[in-house]
Amino acid sequence: MSLKIIPHKFALFKGSLEKRMMHITEYILADHNEISSVVNLKLMNSSEMIMLNNEFRKKDSDTNILSFPASSELKKRSGELGDIAISIPYAKNEIQGLKRNLDDHMMHLLAHGILHLLGFDHKEEKEAKIMEEKEIKYLESFKIGNPYIQ
Repeated sequence: MSLKIIPHKFALFKGSLEKRMMHITEYILADHNEISSVVNLKLMNSSEMIMLNNEFRKKDSDTNILSFPASSELKKRSGELGDIAISIPYAKNEIQGLKRNLDDHMMHLLAHGILHLLGFDHKEEKEAKIMEEKEIKYLESFKIGNPYIQ
């Protein structure tokens, strides 16, 4: 199993979205020769995400996604690539200004988080371009349009 979804209470996240998220995880990991790795996904409410964001980034606010790469020792022992946390309320609010539905946005957030776990970043413009191109490529494979075109 490439994607381990931690039990949650969000009814909107069932069935086909869960399957699609598992498939895109497998696709991205295979593209990076990490097919035996496991990604842990936790869906959170805003207060949970604020606590995480405050603890790890010293920001007292909600955010859409946080990624926590596993140490090389943990990865070696458990096969875990790392953990991803997504704030469902934040993601729902974000799509209000975007031309996409929540399922497609969740797929984008997951792809973005997995790329962070794989070592990609977007702090510098050159890095951001590489990361965005990969996200676009992966999403296109699932018939999801470019999330960077508004």
